[in-house]
Amino acid sequence: MSTTQNLPLIAGQRAGKPIRCITKLEPVFQRLQQAARRNHYWATIAVKELNALTTGVLGKNNVYVRPGKSRTKNSNELYYVFLPGLKATVVRWPDDQFCITELNLDDNYFRATEQYADRTRMGLYRAHKDQDQKSWRAESVPNGKILQQSGRLIAVADARYRHASAAAADTVPRAMELLGIGAAHSSVNGADLHFTPGRKALGGLVCYNPLAVTRSRGSAVLLAKSMADARDIEGVTWVADHGGSAVLTQAMQILATKGITLEKHTVYLYKPRTSPANALRLAHQLKVRLNERFADTGYSMRGALSQYSVAGLRLDNEDDPYSKSYHSRVLLNGAQKVAAPAGVLAAVIGGQVGVAVAGIATVISGAGLLQDLGKGAVERFGYRFKR
Repeated sequence: MSTTQNLPLIAGQRAGKPIRCITKLEPVFQRLQQAARRNHYWATIAVKELNALTTGVLGKNNVYVRPGKSRTKNSNELYYVFLPGLKATVVRWPDDQFCITELNLDDNYFRATEQYADRTRMGLYRAHKDQDQKSWRAESVPNGKILQQSGRLIAVADARYRHASAAAADTVPRAMELLGIGAAHSSVNGADLHFTPGRKALGGLVCYNPLAVTRSRGSAVLLAKSMADARDIEGVTWVADHGGSAVLTQAMQILATKGITLEKHTVYLYKPRTSPANALRLAHQLKVRLNERFADTGYSMRGALSQYSVAGLRLDNEDDPYSKSYHSRVLLNGAQKVAAPAGVLAAVIGGQVGVAVAGIATVISGAGLLQDLGKGAVERFGYRFKR
């Protein structure tokens, strides 16, 4: 029987399950460990998470099994470990040792100069306006810690920007507008930005489950660390912009599994490209402070229905301010938004949208909500139908 006994040992030398790698990967891990000893933020987290495999793979949020490909040709268990800037393919051998057989690394780990990486590296940035007060600039925060400031805003950007400053210029003003933060505040205090490099947006109709988006998993590990480090800062607000919802939701999943709570923080989703229902359930687990408005799904029918699917959980949660009257307004506003662009407002009452609305209302509501819903329908749509 083949074993890994003769392969390089990279973790578990003293305790736990031995973690080995194939011989050609040993120099890569040596460089990674050297970078960690120099306090390189990404490398430190990567080495820490790899060492965590010595306790096994159960309960690890960054360890995944690919459907239909859970074993090698020799029937050994096959796992994929996602870390900031890298993905490792790990085989579990019959003697309960783990061997890393493949590693896809981001070259940013080993760059001698940080000049270029400071604009495109994954992680946290300080975002502030330039002296002209017209453009935004983002500066990398090597330790990944947000500014220790009560009421701090952190925008979690989508992965479709050339560099962090471009992401800041697009997402930070939008997050401030969503929260009603004025220009004077932004000029003085700025905000923080979590940046995920990449050419394509995250999530979407094909991959709407945020926990199934693979390209954001390494970034989520970094964001979870930033969130955990900031848990004692009062009034922190995390706003995920578009596909940033995948990164934020995965980070929340990591924190929930570790038993970390964020009672002093607030979470928002702006036009999320992944299911807001998943994020809402996790927000309850993390004991996040929620407002009635949790996600602005815009004209997305799928987003609206995703929110409605967890409305019952919100109504049943005593710490969630979500109310029946607010739900009835959101229900009708969401249906109107979705139907209006297509010129089918009548569908809100009688068509496919109407069936969905009625079904959801029946499932999650009592007589009080149905009364509000009926009254709102007359007020909002009656005049249009009479014309």
